[in-house]
Amino acid sequence: MKLTATSKWAKLDWGIIVCSAILILISLATLYSLELNQASPDYALLKHQALAAVIGAGLLIFLVFIDFRFFKDYAYFLYLLGCLMLVLVLIFGVKINNTTGWFSIANFTFQPVELFKIILIIALAKFYSSVRDVNDPWTLIKAVSFLVIPIVLVYLQPDLGSLIVLIVIWFSMLFVMKLRSLYIIFAIAGVIITSVFAWQFMLAPYQKERVSSFWSSFVNPAATSYHVQQSRIAIGSGRLWGRGLGLGTQSSLNFLPEQETDFIFAVISESLGFLGGSLVIVIYAFLLFRILNLTKKMKDEFATLLAVGIFSWFAFQGLANIAMNLGLAPVFGVPLPFLSYGGSSLLVGMIAIGLLESASLYSLWETEK
Repeated sequence: MKLTATSKWAKLDWGIIVCSAILILISLATLYSLELNQASPDYALLKHQALAAVIGAGLLIFLVFIDFRFFKDYAYFLYLLGCLMLVLVLIFGVKINNTTGWFSIANFTFQPVELFKIILIIALAKFYSSVRDVNDPWTLIKAVSFLVIPIVLVYLQPDLGSLIVLIVIWFSMLFVMKLRSLYIIFAIAGVIITSVFAWQFMLAPYQKERVSSFWSSFVNPAATSYHVQQSRIAIGSGRLWGRGLGLGTQSSLNFLPEQETDFIFAVISESLGFLGGSLVIVIYAFLLFRILNLTKKMKDEFATLLAVGIFSWFAFQGLANIAMNLGLAPVFGVPLPFLSYGGSSLLVGMIAIGLLESASLYSLWETEK
């Protein structure tokens, strides 16, 4: 069936779009509440995020009308372009929170590693859908090469959170390719060995301290890092119904660090209570369920792999961020998709949704190219 503009709108997976939109609205409301108690609020956070949401919505709509197979044709070019951006940001980028990972133009910043997440998914989907035998040793060496260059470049920033996300995406997409058990064992062993090596020689002192304080907190709660302590206090003080937008003590009095980014879930839970925090988790769960459902329906292997990559990306970042807020994981700085403040993260998240919708439309409904 040939898709028309009207039929495309009718056949969109509106569950995915609505869930994303609700999360963005919750984010905007939360950012608004963070500036309510300022003497002369300019609502800069809200304005920047709202602008990113509008631009992202435009890109999402644009991508719906683009055949996703266009990106397959240019996947490797996009990969090289993404690697080039990661090189350039090390040379011309600005440093924020000890990480040289942003381009700064006028009053706007852009984090190229966020865009590289979706680029890596596209490149790996093209590669895996083109090979005959993923268990061929030479094929696996090629697959590893897709990860090595960006990992080195992101490590040099350094951005531990994004580095881990890229590794998770790579492994997730590889494992769905029916990898032999022996290779899976080797991969797990490689991760363990690399982790030990990274701990000894690669992690910065402040990164080691975050991991150490996390493990120590199980034996001695007083050893919990300040960030996590304040996050737990914020979540607990929200009780069932919450204190109300702008009325949370931990957020409004700035006891909670990084409250608009890494710890926005704690702000939501303090403002809207257990019910509000639970609602966010339920929306995420439904969003992930809809994406996972698409992976089972896709008739095109490239489309399926795109969906798997996006699912693993959103699932890992969502689980990791919420776990950090609850003190169930070390703090390593990953944004909560569609909720954390950051135009780059929001824009790329909406691009991913647009690409996913395009893959769904052309893979499920159109039988001719």
